[in-house]
Amino acid sequence: MKEHNNTLNSSREEIGVYQFNAKETVGNIQNVSRNIKEYSLRIRETMKTLRESGVIPEMAKAIREGSFAVRDTVKDINETTQELKKNGILIDTANAVENTLKSVEESVTTAKEITNDVGKISPQTAKVIQQGIETVKKETNQATEKVMTSIKNKVGAR
Repeated sequence: MKEHNNTLNSSREEIGVYQFNAKETVGNIQNVSRNIKEYSLRIRETMKTLRESGVIPEMAKAIREGSFAVRDTVKDINETTQELKKNGILIDTANAVENTLKSVEESVTTAKEITNDVGKISPQTAKVIQQGIETVKKETNQATEKVMTSIKNKVGAR
């Protein structure tokens, strides 16, 4: 009998907690319902104001004009890249950059050899020349990277 009473008591506690949670849930649902009504009214008023002000057609026209501008710009870019491709300008430019890079590498190699020879004769002079070579190499690499990136972007835009 004692076991039966314990079971009965725990069930009543569970029901009490459940009812409390159910009441909270109902209250929350009522709050949500009020919020929906309030926001619906605000939206209705906002839309009425927008419609009466004429801002909606104005926005539609602005979007239309913007889309025309984007369309025309893309068309111009496409025509330009097609023309550059047709005339071989991009390939010629890429080849010229590649040849320039090879010449620079050869020049740097020669300059390093000179630096090594001079270094045997005058260590201070070799240091200054080496710094100059490194500066030229760094700036040349940066310029080459910029040109190659630009070319790749133009070719990729096709």
